[in-house]
Amino acid sequence: MLKNIGKTALLVAGISITAAVASPLVHAAEGSSVPLRQSIEAIGGKMYWDGEDKAAFFQLKNGITGSITVGEKKYRLAGKSGVLEQAAHLQQGATYIPQSLLTMITAENAKFNDPADAIPVFSVQPTGETAAVESGEDAADDPAIWLDPSNAANSKIIATNKGGGMLVYDLKGKELQSYPTGKMNNTDLRYDFPLNGKKVDIVGATNRSSNTIDIFSFNGQTGALQNILATPIKSKMGEVYGFSLYHSVKTNKYYALVLGKEGEFEQYELMDNGKGKVKGSLVRQFKLDTQSEGMVADDEYGTLYIAEEDAAIWKYSAEPDGGTKALGTVDVADGRRLHDDIEGLTLYYGADGTGYLMASSQGNNTYAVYDRQNNNPYIANFTINDGKGIDGTTETDGIDVLGANMGSQYPYGVFIAQDDENLQNGKKLNQNFKLVPWQSIDAGLHEGVEMTTNTSPDPRKLENRQ
Repeated sequence: MLKNIGKTALLVAGISITAAVASPLVHAAEGSSVPLRQSIEAIGGKMYWDGEDKAAFFQLKNGITGSITVGEKKYRLAGKSGVLEQAAHLQQGATYIPQSLLTMITAENAKFNDPADAIPVFSVQPTGETAAVESGEDAADDPAIWLDPSNAANSKIIATNKGGGMLVYDLKGKELQSYPTGKMNNTDLRYDFPLNGKKVDIVGATNRSSNTIDIFSFNGQTGALQNILATPIKSKMGEVYGFSLYHSVKTNKYYALVLGKEGEFEQYELMDNGKGKVKGSLVRQFKLDTQSEGMVADDEYGTLYIAEEDAAIWKYSAEPDGGTKALGTVDVADGRRLHDDIEGLTLYYGADGTGYLMASSQGNNTYAVYDRQNNNPYIANFTINDGKGIDGTTETDGIDVLGANMGSQYPYGVFIAQDDENLQNGKKLNQNFKLVPWQSIDAGLHEGVEMTTNTSPDPRKLENRQ
C-alpha cells in the first residue's frame, strides 16, 4: 500500500494529490547538481518530502510523477526506474539531484500539455457499505461478489481480513460469517466446479499465515465456507500475495493464479482428486520484476491482467501453455491515469464480449477504466466521493464488479471497493468496503446517458471467445 504523506490538497487533471509550494528554477551545468524542489516548482510542478525515508516525491503539471531517495542513485520517473551517475544528496536542508535527472524531468514536463491530453475524471457516490472489519489498521483488503441464481437480491459479498480471516456479508453490508482462517490477502470465486459428481461454487484466497492457497466451497444461502482441499496447496514463493481464479471456458478447466511479494507468479490446475476433495497441480510459473498484487482473469477471452504495483498493468495469456512473456502493456504508472501503487483489478462483463477492465489507482484515489476488448484502450478515471451518510473511498486495495440485476438497490449491478479510511460523522472506524450502483459509473462512462437495460451475461453461462 502507498503510504500517505501530508494532507495539503492539490488538483491535477481533476485528481486530488498531496503537494507543497513554489520558487524559481536554478540552472546548472551538465554534471553538476541542482535543488530539486526549487527546480520542480519553477516548471509548475509540486514536491513533497518524506522525512522518515528521506525520499522526495514530485508531480509535474501534466500529472507525471517521480521520486528519488537521498543517498541513492536509483530514481523513478513516468512509471520507469533508472540509475543516475551520482546519488541525490542533502545540502543545507535541500534535496539536490544531478542535472541529468532535471533534464529528463523537463522533457517529461513538456509532454501532454494539449487540452485534449487532459485525463477525464468523473465522480460517483456509494449507496451502501459493509460493517467495519474487526481488525484495526490495514486489514480489509479484497472483495468478491457471489450471484444468487434464484434470488439476485440475496447475493453475497465475500471478503478478506488481513488481520485474520474470511468474511461474508449480504448486500446490505451486514456481516453474516467470519472465519479465523489466517491472514487472508486476496480472494476470488468461480461457479460450477465439478466435484464428486456435483457442481460446486468455489472461493479461493491467499493465506499469508501458512503461505498457502486455500480453496473453499461456498453455500450461498447460509454464507458458509468449507475448506475442500485434500492437502494444502503450498506455494514455492516466499510470501503469497495476489490471487485470482480462472475458469477456461475453452477447456472447462479451473485454475488458481497466485502472485508473490517479489513478483513471482504461479498457476495451479484445480481438480477433483476422486474422493470429493480438490487437489492443486502447478502448471506454470514466471516472475515479474517487482512486487505485484492485483490480478484478474477473463474467462471468455482467456487473458490475464497483472498489476505490477509501481510499474504497469500487463496482459498475459491465462492458459497454462500461454508462455511466460506478456502479450502487451495496458498502461503504465506514470502518475496520470495510474498513480502507484496500482492495486486491485476487476472485469465488467458486457454483452457480446464487451465490457471494461478496471484498476485501483491507489496513489491518486481513483479508478481507471479500460475497454475489455482488443488492446484495452483507455476510457476514463473516476473517484468515489462522499454520499448520503456514507463516506467515499481513499487508497483502495481490492475491487470487484458484477453487472447482474441484484434487486431494487442494484438493478444494473454493483461495484465494490475497499476503503482505507472509513469515516462516520468524522470519526475514523476500522476499514470496510463501499458499494456503488453500476448505473452511476455507466452514466459517467457514457456522458450522463442513463442505462435502460441490463445486458451483462449470466456469469454461470459465459462463452468461449478465444
